[in-house]
Amino acid sequence: MKIILKIIVFCTPFFLSAQDSLQVVTKNFHFNDGIYFSFEEFQRNSPVLPMDEIYIRSFTNPQTSLSQVDSVFHLKTKKEIDPENIWAIVSEGVPFIKIPKNEVHKDLPSFAALKLRGKICYFTYPDYRVKKVPVAAYNPLTGRPYLKGEVERDQKVVVEKMLHFETGEIVDFNIDNFLEWIQEDRHLVETIERTPVYEVEEKLFRLLLIYVDRHEVTIKMEE
Repeated sequence: MKIILKIIVFCTPFFLSAQDSLQVVTKNFHFNDGIYFSFEEFQRNSPVLPMDEIYIRSFTNPQTSLSQVDSVFHLKTKKEIDPENIWAIVSEGVPFIKIPKNEVHKDLPSFAALKLRGKICYFTYPDYRVKKVPVAAYNPLTGRPYLKGEVERDQKVVVEKMLHFETGEIVDFNIDNFLEWIQEDRHLVETIERTPVYEVEEKLFRLLLIYVDRHEVTIKMEE
């Protein structure tokens, strides 16, 4: 009995220490401010350059949470950093993820704020997408259409994306992709599969919140 007690006393501090080194990424988790050049650095919450060592000239739209970065300077070396080489910028705890050039029609490098953090992160940004719009030519005498067709026009949309915190993969936020990423949660998968598609589409973000609450992801805190 004495031997067992000694083992418990010896192991308990080590166990608590290991537990304390992990931090859960909650929905509003505050990351360390600074510049991250890769997803792996972001995953470790370890910016290469802290915010007090850099100067960023940018504009952030408070309504869309989209930030356009004009230039970045390293104050210590007095050298300019190409925004295209940056994976993410964290300001006041909020991560802004760089959007690939071919996915957003902006002149400057653009970064979108992670509006939801967790095992699956979520972000949005405004853009224009080509859509087919029905048109018709009308007879001026009868007022009836005599010619119908479709034309392509740019329409403003809100692009929704998911970021998997364990792999760094970024995909469109839709039902098919969401189902593919949550296969371990059989109850949630079955609920979605037996619910009409239009209802799932309306509640998709709420379902994402449920999944994030159920499935925690952690960051190992560096000492």
